Amino acid sequence: MQIFYNDILALNLCSHCVEIVRARKRGSKLRVLKKVSSVGDTLDDEKRKETISSLMKGMEKDLEDIVVANMPMENVLIMRIKVPPSLNRQNAIEYATMEISRNLGIVPEQLIVAPLEIHEGEGLFFVSKVNQVKAFVSELMEAGFPETDVVIPDVVKYLEFFDFYFKRRLKGITVLVVASFFNDYYSIVVLKDDHYRSCRMVFSIFWDYMDVVAENTGIQPKELFEGMVEVSLDFLQPYFGDFLLELDREVKISLDEVSLDIADQFFYIIDPPVFFQSFMQALQKFEGTVLKEGPVPFVKSSVSMGGLGLVLRGGREIGKVKHLSV
Repeated sequence: MQIFYNDILALNLCSHCVEIVRARKRGSKLRVLKKVSSVGDTLDDEKRKETISSLMKGMEKDLEDIVVANMPMENVLIMRIKVPPSLNRQNAIEYATMEISRNLGIVPEQLIVAPLEIHEGEGLFFVSKVNQVKAFVSELMEAGFPETDVVIPDVVKYLEFFDFYFKRRLKGITVLVVASFFNDYYSIVVLKDDHYRSCRMVFSIFWDYMDVVAENTGIQPKELFEGMVEVSLDFLQPYFGDFLLELDREVKISLDEVSLDIADQFFYIIDPPVFFQSFMQALQKFEGTVLKEGPVPFVKSSVSMGGLGLVLRGGREIGKVKHLSV
């Protein structure tokens, strides 16, 4: 029985990896206990189920675990909806659900609408179909993963990580860029005075960088994912040039969408962290229109930043998390 602690079991699904993490929360302290993972080419539904089933054989589970998983973004919409400022949070969600229902032509009962932020008469909402979420949970259970207590859109695992390490009364216009080299997209998030205003996903094949690293060093993706090597990736700087040009343009689009001209500060989450040094060196030399340098968290851990974000979310389901030990 989990009397003096609570355990969290988190499933981190990416385009090119599956990671399962077990953590323990005592009071406000959260500690990673164990992780298992598999890294490789793009995982279709059947391959993903096989991988989860295989990994769960090496992971303990308990009926009292808080179980968390991330849902792929291809099954999630992000919509900005105006709501009457006088409404409380629950009524604002119900109002937004009706608006989204009309916009999509789907009855409200078939929608799951979850707010990322509701502030000053406008809300940023994640939207999915009930049957898609149920099918996702059922697929995980068929693979041997326990029934989930919490399912979050994939990008939210990084927002949990960002909130824990950085989001402390931010002032002005903030842009968060999330580049996960195990997903086929990156994220641009805009905040104004500590409130989320925009969240966009942009398709990109980051897996190509893994091939470049393997060709130049012989290091395989799993070694990079698990932080098992310490190697200079400075040779990647020229390869980041085209990406930075695209990123500069996409950040400008994100700011324009919410009628903002320029960002006061940037934050970057690079997952796995082994890429952050060469990325930031390329950014220092880059001359764009809106991009600036900014803090990049570096957590020395065999668990990915996405995996840490998921266990943080599980910890918050129980109470405040003030310390994370990896």
